[in-house]
Amino acid sequence: MAVCIAVIAKENYPLYIRSVPTQNELKFHYTVHTSLDVVEEKISAVGKSLGDQRELYLGLLYPTEDYKLIIFLTRHLH
Repeated sequence: MAVCIAVIAKENYPLYIRSVPTQNELKFHYTVHTSLDVVEEKISAVGKSLGDQRELYLGLLYPTEDYKLIIFLTRHLH
């Protein structure tokens, strides 16, 4: 079950963060913000190894004591 969803801009900042239940909202905001550098690093590594054909599912970023952070990418259309 997903308890937090975040949409991150191409420029690597959160556009939208929503968590349920809301009493953990600050914790999830912190987790999203601290994960941005790791996400950017993973995207760069995947981009270098596969060229323009990036995998949309980057997998498990890191597990915490209570949650697992999983990353999905979308293709940006102009």
